[in-house]
Amino acid sequence: MNRTDNKKSTSLAFHPELRRILLANPTRESLSTIIEYQLFDQPCPPLADDILRLLPYWEQQACEGNVVLATLIQYMTQRSPRFMKNEKMIQANLLRIRILSSTPGIFSFPPFEIQEHLMQFLQTSDVLADLPELGVVAFSLDEINPLASDLTRFRLTPHSRRYIQNLFHPERREAILSVLAHIAKVYPLISTCRQAYALMLSLDNPDIWAKHPFCLRLIANRFWEYKLMAEC
Repeated sequence: MNRTDNKKSTSLAFHPELRRILLANPTRESLSTIIEYQLFDQPCPPLADDILRLLPYWEQQACEGNVVLATLIQYMTQRSPRFMKNEKMIQANLLRIRILSSTPGIFSFPPFEIQEHLMQFLQTSDVLADLPELGVVAFSLDEINPLASDLTRFRLTPHSRRYIQNLFHPERREAILSVLAHIAKVYPLISTCRQAYALMLSLDNPDIWAKHPFCLRLIANRFWEYKLMAEC
């Protein structure tokens, strides 16, 4: 690298607004620049501050199908694993945004409409667990069996709820969110699309999955499917 290149690299590395500008609207060109100058390795400004400001813009871009955003988030996660581990709220938002941006298609409705009236769109949204698209989310018979008694009585004990929470490990949560993202973007009924996105927003906190009506219905469906197969 010659003297001119050294000067350019130093200027880019320490410019306080550079990272935010490049992150605001990710393109293949801006991603290449981020990687080339290793901007996630710069200590200032704090990465969390930039990400918090950008989350609403990234959410919109993910819903509009900006696939580069998924690559950017994946790269950022690899370069800043400690940051991701310590920022649980940001981590949950980035997971949803990454899944949405990597899912083909675009929203046929404004996402802010769902964000502003979330509880309204969550009403009866648990029925989405009955869609055949969710059939790809598998629970083994061995996983379901310990819940058989409680599910038959339609009453879950605290122990069962803790057990259910463990069933929704990170890989399974991501699989479910991926199916919901697919439904939100391509399902032919717009009301169902809205509900799928509302569910994604409501599942930000991993600790609530064991209590969420949609998740409980998903498990109950698998239980009754196994029970029906056993009786045939």
